[in-house]
Amino acid sequence: MISYDYPLSEQIRILLRLRDLFRRTFHFIELEDYRDHHAALMALFEILDITARSDVKSDLLVALERQRLALTPLRENAAVAQEPLEKALADIQSAAQDLHGTKGKFGEHLRNHEWLMSIKQRAAVPGGLCDFDLPSYHFWLSRSCAVRRQDLNNWVEPMLSTYRALRVQLTLLQDSGKAQKYLAARGVFQHGKVGPEVRLLRVSLDEGAICVPEISANKYLLNIRFLEVGEATKGRLCNTDIPFTLTFCSL
Repeated sequence: MISYDYPLSEQIRILLRLRDLFRRTFHFIELEDYRDHHAALMALFEILDITARSDVKSDLLVALERQRLALTPLRENAAVAQEPLEKALADIQSAAQDLHGTKGKFGEHLRNHEWLMSIKQRAAVPGGLCDFDLPSYHFWLSRSCAVRRQDLNNWVEPMLSTYRALRVQLTLLQDSGKAQKYLAARGVFQHGKVGPEVRLLRVSLDEGAICVPEISANKYLLNIRFLEVGEATKGRLCNTDIPFTLTFCSL
């Protein structure tokens, strides 16, 4: 199965983008070529851009507390498996404690790093990171893999508590929904009243399906159109019935 997530709030949209960028950063840090470490640094700069106008730490603390309040009463429910519930509550508590323990705003240590910000500024110029533009960056890229990796890990480390917290929130959110099977007649599916409590939609398709979902939703109506994929058919509505799984995530 291949799944497509569709966030219904700006906060969840930001968290999904951050999770993707963090994963990309971790992936490239573990590689050895200087071009991989360049890619890791560019991903870090994208993280800074996404969070420039939001207080992601405060938003996560509020969201984690909301999840804790929703889950705690379930300890008295005999129909709820207690072991995964306790694990979820422990994860929430640990993530919140880590966030409370971090000082300053998210990414502040990078925004105050003059050398890194000079690289970020030049990176916005097409081809602006040639060796004649920034000799010091060219020097850094020429250093050993171990040195570059240590620097990258040092720059990422103050952000890890936020990453762990957003991972906890998104995992709980994605696990909160119950998947249901539907059929999109000739590539079109509509569903009434999504509900204001739903934060995320997940559409899952068989990997053999050569189409992608185009989703539009609000609290009154959900509309999904399955579009064909391919150079000749790109953007064309599928004319066959498409079986898929839909999950409403609302924790």
